[in-house]
Amino acid sequence: MNPDGSKLSKRNRDGPMQSYIDEGYLPSALVNYVALLGWHPGGQQEVYSLKELEGAFSLSGLSRSKSVVSRERLDWLNRQHLRTELNDPARAPAIAAQALVELRQTPELDTKDITREAVEQALRLCGDRLTLTRDLYGAVPYLFSDPDPEVPAVPAAAVNKVPRDSKASILVATLELLAAEAGALAGSSHTSSAGPERWMDFSKNAALAAKVPAKQVMPVLRHALTGQPSGPKLPDLMDYLSLATMQRRVRAALDGLKQ
Repeated sequence: MNPDGSKLSKRNRDGPMQSYIDEGYLPSALVNYVALLGWHPGGQQEVYSLKELEGAFSLSGLSRSKSVVSRERLDWLNRQHLRTELNDPARAPAIAAQALVELRQTPELDTKDITREAVEQALRLCGDRLTLTRDLYGAVPYLFSDPDPEVPAVPAAAVNKVPRDSKASILVATLELLAAEAGALAGSSHTSSAGPERWMDFSKNAALAAKVPAKQVMPVLRHALTGQPSGPKLPDLMDYLSLATMQRRVRAALDGLKQ
């Protein structure tokens, strides 16, 4: 039954198990969820793999009460299983491949240059914020396309507190530092990313170059790169985006300040 005591109904998105799979729920999450509808071994554990369920099951854990079907609980379990499977080298490629298929169904998105590896990294960046892989673009559109200039960006309160001149100084300093990074890469035999560690001190260096408090840099830079007030950690975000993409977006943000 539903949490309010009513019967399950297709009108309320309740249907055969295949309908949940078609919606994008992971089989592992569904097995975990259904197993706990009328049974629990006791204790605090809620997330189980199939192997763990096989080892823990006993008839003594069966409940006589009616099972309550909660979409909220299923969503939570799917987030946990998604995170676990993305950390499994044997499962992550298949999940990313499915997410790429779903991305290609987004009319406004040019996906010809998006790789499965990039999608896999994007999924990991979402962490627990993503319930279904099909929601990836809606959750983090800035990982795949520049913020839409026709849609007003959503500044964080911290961005609004930064004086206009300081914002400009931060963006100019950012462009100079990114240009230096590009020059360093051009003179190096290593073209692959060194990981998020490469960007750990970027905000501090930008603050020194712009001569502003360090706390002002991160919200301004995040806003320029994403148009959003929150999201993945800045070093992780900068590791994902290409230098060319970051330079283009920061220039656009600087041009916006001049208007």
